[in-house]
Amino acid sequence: MSGNGVAITQFASSLSALESDDEVNLHLEVQNMGGVIGVVAAQLIGIYPGDWGMPNTEYFIGELLPADADMGTEGQLGIADWYLRAPDLQRGDKRDYNPIARVFYSYETRVTKPITFLTSEETKRAVQNGESLPAEIATVSGGPLSVTVQTGEFIRTKDDWTQSYFPIEITITNTGGGLLAGENYPIGIDIINPPGTMFRGDCPRDSQTEWVAFDTTILPAGLIRPPATQVINMWNGRETKVTCELKVVNPPEYRETRDLQITLKYVYYQDETLPLTVTGTREWGY
Repeated sequence: MSGNGVAITQFASSLSALESDDEVNLHLEVQNMGGVIGVVAAQLIGIYPGDWGMPNTEYFIGELLPADADMGTEGQLGIADWYLRAPDLQRGDKRDYNPIARVFYSYETRVTKPITFLTSEETKRAVQNGESLPAEIATVSGGPLSVTVQTGEFIRTKDDWTQSYFPIEITITNTGGGLLAGENYPIGIDIINPPGTMFRGDCPRDSQTEWVAFDTTILPAGLIRPPATQVINMWNGRETKVTCELKVVNPPEYRETRDLQITLKYVYYQDETLPLTVTGTREWGY
C-alpha cells in the first residue's frame, strides 16, 4: 500500500499453503514515507484469536524516523510478527480466512503559508510600474493529509489599517488511502497567525478544546493521541474546510512577507488484507 505517511510495504505469510495445526508467521513491514516522526502500532483483526492460538493481537512498533535528504537516508522501517497455529479442521474441510493488518500511527502535518502584505500606496506603485505581485505557495510536510490555504495573492492594508480584515480558507483532504482514527474523524489543529495580525473571533470557529467524541479503545496499547489546543472533525472522513478571519494590527511600512503556520495532529490508520486458505487434516472423532 502506497501513500505519504507510514505505508505498509509488506504483509505476508511464512507458508503459502496451510493445513490444520500448522505453525505460521504473519510478517508485517511498514516504512515512514512522510516528513515527520511517526509513532506506530499494529493490530491483527479479521480472524478470531482463539481459533488461531493467538493470545495478543496488538504489536507496538514504536517511533519511525522520516527520510533525511541531507543525510541521504530513507524513512525508517518497522516490523511486526504474529506467530499463529492454523485452526483444527476436519479432513476434507477447506476454509478461507482474511486476516487484516491494521496499522495505526500518531502523526503531524505541518504547513507554512507565506502571505505578502502591501500598503495601498505600495500596491498602486507596483501596478503603475507593471510589477507582478507575488503569489506564494504553501509548503506542506508529507503525510496522509494534504492541505491548501487560500488568502488571495496578496493582502492590501487599507489607509485606515484598523479596518484591514482578510479571510483565510484552509482545506484539509484525506489522500493517504486510510482513515483518521476516532468517531467523526478528529484532527488536532494549531494555527499561528502571521506577525502583525490577530484573529477576529475564534479560529477555527467550530472547534473543541480537548479530544472528545472519539473512542479511545480503538487505539492499540502504547499509542496515544498527540496534544493539541483545539480539535476539529472531518465529518465524512475525506475533506473539511476551516475558515478564519484575520485583522491587521501592525501593517507593513511598504510591503512584507509574513508566515501563517498550521500544524495538524492526529492518529491515522490503514489496512492490508492477507487471504489464507486452511485445509483440514483431523480425522473424524479425533
